[in-house]
Order: sequence, then structure tokens, then C-alpha cells
Amino acid sequence: MPKHIVRLITLIVVLGVLAAVAKWYFTADSFYEFGHYRAASVPEIAGQEPVYQTPGYCQACHTERHAQWSANSHKSVTCEVCHGAAKGHPQNGKLPIPKDTAKLCSLCHEAMPGRPRTQPQIVVAQHSGGQQCVVCHNPHAPKLAGVVAPVAGDVAAGGKKHAESCASCHGEKGISPNDSWPNLAGQNAAYLVRILAAYKSGDQKDVVMTPLAQPLSSEDIQNLAVYYGSLSCAAPPSQTRVGDAAAGKAVAANCTACHGETGVGSNPAWPTLAGQKPTYLVNVLKAFRAGLRKDPMMAGVTRGLSDADIANLAAYYSAQSCQPATQARKKP
Repeated sequence: MPKHIVRLITLIVVLGVLAAVAKWYFTADSFYEFGHYRAASVPEIAGQEPVYQTPGYCQACHTERHAQWSANSHKSVTCEVCHGAAKGHPQNGKLPIPKDTAKLCSLCHEAMPGRPRTQPQIVVAQHSGGQQCVVCHNPHAPKLAGVVAPVAGDVAAGGKKHAESCASCHGEKGISPNDSWPNLAGQNAAYLVRILAAYKSGDQKDVVMTPLAQPLSSEDIQNLAVYYGSLSCAAPPSQTRVGDAAAGKAVAANCTACHGETGVGSNPAWPTLAGQKPTYLVNVLKAFRAGLRKDPMMAGVTRGLSDADIANLAAYYSAQSCQPATQARKKP
């Protein structure tokens, strides 16, 4: 073998041995003891306050929201995705509540190619008219009731009979004689089924309605709902004045997605507000704001309303026709 080849091989071997000795000499014994971290760095890293917590960290203080979140379609989204890192929370202050929810929600729900069909997608510009998502969606339980079960009741046999015990508050024909109680005539049957079932189960509580609804069977509730839904909602205008209808129209722009422009919405699961008693509307909106009436969506909507906003909304909706425009045009 030529001498220059021997010298080259010898040089490579010597360099390899020197590299191995250097690696052994300069590498701390604990280099791989905690993954790729040096052991001296571990106390420093462990001493840092964790930036992101698990949803369980939030559960102790936010039990109700955690239950809504974990039982709904956002169960795979952790709290800090929307609220930011929980650095020292709650001792170091509150976490921010997102203000631009349209921008935040569209990160996952804006329609675009490649997204799974099971993930709800919307065209932002056409979906809400510029309104924030939380106007209609509770951020912790955002799924809306899309399909309403048909209401199959008997007006003559059951509904009218049971309605006799309701006449003292809601009127013989479903038009209440008292401004503090709602008109039921012409109300969406699906909504009446939902609210009566809530009073019966205790999900919604009222000192008057709860004991009246508890003895009702599911069939009774269906019959009552169909009966009241079949009555004419036409009623004399209320003489009570609670606010400014013109100002209320501006506030009502935030309610159109669910309740329609004039208080007659397209989804029968939600109540018609048009033509309702103004005092009743004021009372019920304040009850939602105070948490006395339970509805995740309405709690979010009413949270920012002032007493003046509520009075103006009530004035606006009570002055509107309870009949859809198409029906009103049919009348001679």
C-alpha cells in the first residue's frame, strides 16, 4: 500500500479518536438525563411559571361555562385559545374577553376549500351583516338549534281545555289583560313547547309558571302550544310607555339574526317579540341580564344592555305588528 494512503488513513483514525475523546470530555454526564436539556437548566426551566394551563385549571371557578363547553361542539378547543395564556390568573388579573369574535371565529369557520364538511363553515360577508358572533352564539356552546321538531297537538281536545286555567293571566284568547304577562296568541308553537318544557323540568324557574307547568304531560304541552299558536295575535296597542321606539330600532339591529327586523323571526324555536307587552319585555330582558332567566345566548346579548336600552327595545318591539309582512298584505 502506498505510503501516502497509509498516512491519510492514520490521520483519519487519529482525528476520529481525538473527536471521541473531546466529546466524552466536554459533554456533561447529565446531558441526556432530562431529554436534551442540560441538568443545570432543569431547575431554571421548572421554576418558570407555566404559560398555558389545561381546561381543568379553569373548571374550579367557571364550572357552568366548563360544563357548557365540554358538552358542546367546542369541547376540543381549550380556554386559552380564545382568552390567551393564563399567566398567574386569577391572582394577576382577569383574562381578556375577545371583542372581535367575527375575526376569531372565522379562523376555523370561514368557508374555504379543504376544510372538513363536519366543521360548520360560513361566508363571513353574507352571514351576519357585520354583527359579532356572540350576538347569536354563546361562545362556550355555539351550536344553534337548527332543526325544530314538529309540534303535533290537538287544539280542540286538549289545548283549549288546559288553556282555561291560563286565562286569568294570559287572557281567554291568549291576549294578556296585564302588561306584566306575555301575550301567547299567535306565538310560535315550537317556542311554547320549549319554554313550557323548561318550566316543567326546572331548567327555567318562575314562581307562577313552575308549579303550573310541572303537572303537565308532554301531550298537554304540545296541545297548549298548538292552541295558542292557532289564535290571532292581533291586540289593541298597549297604553304603557316605557322608552323611545326610534332609539330601540337602532338597538334591535343586533337582534335581527334571531328575532327578525321587526321581532318576527324565521326560526320557530325563538319567540316572536313583535306586539308583546312592553312591561313584560322590560322585565324579561332584565331577568336575562341578571341571570334570573337562563339562556346562554340571551345572557350574552343582554349583558351589555343598559336600562335605557332595554326600555327602548321594549318600546320598539311592542309597537310592531305581530304578523309577518306576507300575512299582513293578504288582509283586505
